[in-house]
Amino acid sequence: MRERRGTGAGLVALAVGLPLLVAAIVMAVVFTGTGVVGRSPLHRAVDRYLEAVGGGGTAPAAGPGSGCPDGAPDPADALRGLAPRFGHHIVSSTESGDSAAVNVDLVPAGGERADGERADGGPVAVLLELRRTGDRWDVCAASTGRMAIDPF
Repeated sequence: MRERRGTGAGLVALAVGLPLLVAAIVMAVVFTGTGVVGRSPLHRAVDRYLEAVGGGGTAPAAGPGSGCPDGAPDPADALRGLAPRFGHHIVSSTESGDSAAVNVDLVPAGGERADGERADGGPVAVLLELRRTGDRWDVCAASTGRMAIDPF
């Protein structure tokens, strides 16, 4: 004869497993930036800036009083030097007071970089440096590479 297992063990497994699954999904959305949750004013400013530059449009100028160093090279020129048109994905960011650093992956459109090489190697890692004046974030510098950012 077969022993029948009670439904109590299944309910316990469900009661423990379901909250863990929900927590894992929420953490994945927040930490990867793929959802609406966690879209800060900093990330929205970076998205607007990169959409303008990567789409071939005019980048929002930092302007006087932005907190960006005077005479610094235009970050849009550095980005277009990597690829004339591109998409992007924010990887990670950190901010301290009125300064921020954002790691971004640029994805060259059409698979070509500005130097004529094929971009088959995947996205280009870029670090953006920003300054805040009031409630406005301005992109002050762009360089290739990443900044190590502790997620906690």
